[in-house]
Amino acid sequence: MNVRRNYIWASIKKAALAISTLSLLLLFVGVAIPQIAHGQDQDDRDRQYQNRDRDHRNMDKCQRRIQKAEVRLHQEVQEHGDRSRQANRAWTQLRSERNRCYSAYHQWWDGRDGQWHQDRDWDRDPRGDRDDHDRDRHPGGPGAHLQ
Repeated sequence: MNVRRNYIWASIKKAALAISTLSLLLLFVGVAIPQIAHGQDQDDRDRQYQNRDRDHRNMDKCQRRIQKAEVRLHQEVQEHGDRSRQANRAWTQLRSERNRCYSAYHQWWDGRDGQWHQDRDWDRDPRGDRDDHDRDRHPGGPGAHLQ
């Protein structure tokens, strides 16, 4: 009888040890997983803020490049005239910079307004109609007096 009692107690001790080990494991998992998930959420938020800061810095760079291109265009127009080869090259560079910013941020900077635009409408040449064939079709249209 004594042997049997020892066997039962040994079985109870093993079961209690297994249950307590399993309980501690579940407790650890129950506490650790939300903490890990919270840490990942925090990392995601930190990355999001870093990306937003990087985007703002890059948008500032875009704005500065566009402003430089606008100044260059203004200088070329002042020095060589608004229909000169140099002004056309500067105008092409300005459109290229605006397109580059629009492709990256779906916005472009307009120095005349001093604001960002979301419509892709910078192709309008502020000097008037630039297409010769349009002037031929519309003799009284914009830019016709420059022929």
